[in-house]
Amino acid sequence: MTEAYLLILARDGRKFNLASKLMKMHQVKRVDITQGEYDIIAEIKAKNELKLNNIVRENIAKLGDVQLISPLIVKD
Repeated sequence: MTEAYLLILARDGRKFNLASKLMKMHQVKRVDITQGEYDIIAEIKAKNELKLNNIVRENIAKLGDVQLISPLIVKD
């Protein structure tokens, strides 16, 4: 199992809407709204790093309220 933390910058005024969408995704294990450079920290898990990257590119990045994602992949 591969785990990552995503630092997400939402479009202006959309962080709560984006957080709600992320919480509905079964790969997303935790969502926290933050203050500072990024709006959201999300924890995701996938079978392997390839699937994890696919989730970020094909699902999360295309949600519409996402401006920027900085993934931090946890290494064993």
